[in-house]
Amino acid sequence: MCVILVSPDPSARPTRSILEACHEANPHGAGLAWREGRRVRWMKNLDVDDAHALLAELTGEVVIHFRWASVGGVDADLCHPFPVTATAKTDLFGKADAVLFHNGTWSQYDKALALLRSEHGKRIPRGAMSDTRAAALCVHQLGVGILPRLPGKWVWMGAKKTRLYGSWSDFEGMKASNLFFLHRLASGGYRQSSFSGWGDDEPENGDPNGATPRPTATSTPEL
Repeated sequence: MCVILVSPDPSARPTRSILEACHEANPHGAGLAWREGRRVRWMKNLDVDDAHALLAELTGEVVIHFRWASVGGVDADLCHPFPVTATAKTDLFGKADAVLFHNGTWSQYDKALALLRSEHGKRIPRGAMSDTRAAALCVHQLGVGILPRLPGKWVWMGAKKTRLYGSWSDFEGMKASNLFFLHRLASGGYRQSSFSGWGDDEPENGDPNGATPRPTATSTPEL
């Protein structure tokens, strides 16, 4: 399933208990991205201690992803995010002009890669592959305009702005791709009725962060 939290600043950071709940629900590796200088920096395959310590040091917007390995298996290289580059490399840390996160499953990504090869002459990089890495390759070739046509919820984070695609929930001053992790909290006074989007893991039209409204998704976009 995965979960993504978009934290705008230190006044709206997830607590350690929230990070632990996200990890328990999605235990296959966490990743963070933030702006540094004129680029986006990322680190991934983090545990709760790593994520908590790093969040305490960062002052601007941070995107946090906890992975459930639905595509590609449990592999540190396939933790999110992926840089939106010609190779969408799987390095565990680095900098790029933009990075991509995903909550959901795109089952037809292999067909999209085949189209990149046959119609655009794109050389598909070696190494572990997943639907999100494939999407980063497609976005690099074709632009962010393809994301509203893909299933799931997406975060494109660039050096100046962040774009969200799909339906998102407001939570503790953040945006959350879903709130299923709250079931992992033993206490804390959270109530299902307190938040919008509870149990909603399918994208809908509209976007709370200024991204293009999402029409009905297609399995494989025209490339």
